Amino acid sequence: HIVELMRLGRLKVSRLFKSFELDAIIKQVTYAAEAKRACNIANCGALGKRTYKTVVVIDCQGLNSDHLGKEFRVLMKKTAEVLSGHYPETMHKTYIINGPLIVRAAWNVTRHMMHPLSAAKIAILGSDWKKVFDRDGIVLDGNSLPASIGWSEAVGELPADGGAARRRGWAPPADLAALAALAEGAQG
Repeated sequence: HIVELMRLGRLKVSRLFKSFELDAIIKQVTYAAEAKRACNIANCGALGKRTYKTVVVIDCQGLNSDHLGKEFRVLMKKTAEVLSGHYPETMHKTYIINGPLIVRAAWNVTRHMMHPLSAAKIAILGSDWKKVFDRDGIVLDGNSLPASIGWSEAVGELPADGGAARRRGWAPPADLAALAALAEGAQG
């Protein structure tokens, strides 16, 4: 399975909504889902079996009150609607790590409102997350969280004037090159 690391706690919510409108953010979520689909298609050929699921690791370190605001809640709800509506049954497992007490409290309430099969796919992990990853075969850069993620830094280099790149969607050049190589391999 593809492993996706989401560093939710590092997201600067106020900066996000100053720079992008909700529809542009949802377009990026869809772009990322399509990129994962392309990677899975490429993996199908390489592995000789059908793969379509994703493991998601959500790192909550740095989560703060900005993540509880109305705009962010609307974004999370819309993201869930898009992903569950257009990419059903693609989540193999979601691990939430470094979550503060409020994350565990919210999960204790929310999980009872979910279908038991869906709830079983979500794990809130404590400080023992590396042991669980070892057990489950989850690898993130040598089994440790990377110190930095290029995408977040690259977004900071976008023009502050809301230029064309922000209107049409954007991805780091290295990501675009990797996707182009995948597409080329799938065609050839």
